Amino acid sequence: MKAPFHLRTRLRVWRSIAVVLAVGPLFAVHAQQPDALATLTTGGSQPWKVIGNAAAPKCAPGDATYTFSAKQVVVGQCTGGAWTNRTEPVDTWSANGKSGIAFGGARYEVKALPASAPACKGNATCVRLATVPDGKSDATRTLYLTR
Repeated sequence: MKAPFHLRTRLRVWRSIAVVLAVGPLFAVHAQQPDALATLTTGGSQPWKVIGNAAAPKCAPGDATYTFSAKQVVVGQCTGGAWTNRTEPVDTWSANGKSGIAFGGARYEVKALPASAPACKGNATCVRLATVPDGKSDATRTLYLTR
């Protein structure tokens, strides 16, 4: 014997509400992720420096700076005690629910970090760029940048 029509309809409505409440926040979390390039270009053309760089204006081998714009990144590297710059195109990417930027032959996920994060060493504006494995190598690279 079937339940009356109004009880079956009421049950379907409650199931639908439960599904919306369970799945809805997943879409909201994905939609709230900030644009990776916007995170890096906010604040104008001010360069990002790798946390741990030598104090300016001096530089030590391996020090680097990154200045992002909508279409390119200027990478400054310390070579022989002097800064040299090169320009590389920047692109955005999105795959498998992840997104980020790509330059220099690598794809990076970008995440703003709080100053309290250990890698940020108290810097208020701190960003982590972590390479995404390309399937050819498991090697990853992580850059911690500040302004």
